[in-house]
Amino acid sequence: MNGGSETGGLPEQHESGLRAGDPAQVGPYRLLRRLGEGGMGTVYLGEAPDGTRVAVKLLHHTIAADPDFRRRFRREVEAAKRVARFCTAAVLDAEVDGETVYLVTEYVPGPTLKETVERDGPLHGSSLDGLAVSIATALRAIHAAGIIHRDLKPGNVLLSPIGPKVIDFGIAHLSDMAGHMSSAIVGTPSFMSPEQFEGGPLTPASDVFAWASTITYAGTGHAPFGHGSLPVVLNRVVNGEPDLTGLDGPLGTLVARALAKNPAERPTVQALLDTLTGSTAPSVTTLPGGGGRRHRSLMIGTGAGALALVAAATATWLGTSSGSSSSGSSATTSVTSAASVAVTVPSASAADSGGNPLREPGVRFAYKQELDPQRQADLWDAQGRKTDAALMRALAAVPHSVNLNMPVAEVKDTVTSTMRLAAAHDAVPVFLTDYVPLLDCSDRGAPNEQTYKDWIDRIAAGIGAGRAVVVLEPNSLTELPGTGDCPSGGKAGMTERYRELGYAVDRLGKLPHTAVYLDGGIEGWPDFVAMADRLVNAGVGRADGFYLNSSDFQHTDSLLRYGDRLSRCVYLLSTKGGGTCADAEIDAVPDDAPLTHFVIDTSRNGKGVWDAPEGKYADPQLWCNPPGRGVGLRPTTDTGNELADAFLWIRHPGESSGRCLRGGPGPEDPVYHQVDPVGGSWWASLALERARNAVPPLR
Repeated sequence: MNGGSETGGLPEQHESGLRAGDPAQVGPYRLLRRLGEGGMGTVYLGEAPDGTRVAVKLLHHTIAADPDFRRRFRREVEAAKRVARFCTAAVLDAEVDGETVYLVTEYVPGPTLKETVERDGPLHGSSLDGLAVSIATALRAIHAAGIIHRDLKPGNVLLSPIGPKVIDFGIAHLSDMAGHMSSAIVGTPSFMSPEQFEGGPLTPASDVFAWASTITYAGTGHAPFGHGSLPVVLNRVVNGEPDLTGLDGPLGTLVARALAKNPAERPTVQALLDTLTGSTAPSVTTLPGGGGRRHRSLMIGTGAGALALVAAATATWLGTSSGSSSSGSSATTSVTSAASVAVTVPSASAADSGGNPLREPGVRFAYKQELDPQRQADLWDAQGRKTDAALMRALAAVPHSVNLNMPVAEVKDTVTSTMRLAAAHDAVPVFLTDYVPLLDCSDRGAPNEQTYKDWIDRIAAGIGAGRAVVVLEPNSLTELPGTGDCPSGGKAGMTERYRELGYAVDRLGKLPHTAVYLDGGIEGWPDFVAMADRLVNAGVGRADGFYLNSSDFQHTDSLLRYGDRLSRCVYLLSTKGGGTCADAEIDAVPDDAPLTHFVIDTSRNGKGVWDAPEGKYADPQLWCNPPGRGVGLRPTTDTGNELADAFLWIRHPGESSGRCLRGGPGPEDPVYHQVDPVGGSWWASLALERARNAVPPLR
């Protein structure tokens, strides 16, 4: 495995030779083979005129064409060249003014620290102490040049034949400058400091925190705050205590100090070196530190711009753009950046929004981003499946909701951390609650009504006066207790369900800037008059509306028509206290009637509903992992329909619906000839199929 690709800010890849269209030479450097490709450009193993091997990164023309980027690129390259070559992969050369813009760094062979620990286990004794000194020495050199690394982690430490080398400091500093393409903090959640999550100003103290996280991983085999989805890791980093099990003695004490939440309480890099080496030499002056509350915005671009928090190389958390959802534009992802999702500015004024952030001008979405597509992309990259990896990165760049399917003890901290990060970017998170008793007509969910109400209270406390959207309980009204779709609970269960949802509507709806939407099912399930009646009983008149298609694959155009019809039926039942919602009644609803709004889940409906072969399956289960489906329109508030507040990605398109039998004996799904993953589990082949079939295309 070659560390040279990492010096270009890319995941490690086997050397694969030059491809058709690759240049044989740039400037004085002969290119030998391709090492990898990312959002800023392609990295090659090159040879200098004197025979020295180097890593050469060619920047994409779309980035290099920006004169402002070139100006800043020149400035930052000069700073990177000043970094002393103490335990770092040096920036050697760059071409800024020519037609082809490139960056040349030292080529460093050797495995990463991450690979070594995964293969051989944690380091101990003098090996671990020496690593700690080497990384701290590298940080001192980087900081002395006026640079903050921003993405120090085990994957950016190479164990070369001559000792540990810290890499990617040049690219980590430069990759957030393509403002017209993306605005990003580069980092990996498990190794990022609290101030990076909160959008605060980064200082050398931020790298000290990452140093401590990296040493913890090296000495224990695990990150101090674990792994998992972004909101979970964010909450642990900001609020939790690190797990330093296995890291004892003076080094463990020093690491614990370096993981302080307040940057001002962490030791300086020089203090780290003094403690590790026993030196009493005076500290070297570095960039000023800082503490207290931080308010730095991540918006580096101009105009509407793109807003992305890059986690695990490219996982985006925040997104916005000024493009229309119907334009076919999509997120362009890479190893170092992620372009915006299509979210346009609605025409309503803030005064007319009624506290619903989806109806405010200039809304920016803030979404959780799962890491599964990123990990899959990295794996496929390593296997040479470049096209598939690119599709996974494009899928990962499209934001979706934060699923709060977690117990009472965890939910408030998760919501609070999410809201804090969203507020730092003037963005709106979309929460999906999934905890109502008798969830999906099963024994899952909250054990009783009071526990559910307490859970909702904690969500409300976490949101507070911030701006948020809450999508309440998928299938809670389609699989209503006491009905044919859910006999469990009987009539009492139906009454409790209405009471539980009504409580959530009222509790969350009282928040000044939170929009709440109830389950509106899909066209045909249940009968739309029954659905309208259930919405009325659940309190839709006090909510911001309902949502459609979270459990199916119906086309957006048909759902827009159905949503309008369902809204008119809700109006008739609410104002008349009953009715049949016959066509004549629907058509007679006044044009100026106060109709209920709605949102549509477009995460999986690009190809519409599966047309199963007639007679092949006893029960095709069209809703259950249907083959040949594709992701649909990207999240946006530009729906072209006055009643449709937004198109959202509520369900993740890469997750299994459950184990489908199609009316057969099982346990294998006769469509996929395997046992489907458990519902809610990541399914790479399904995700890839839906990315390939995206309408409009993902890239």
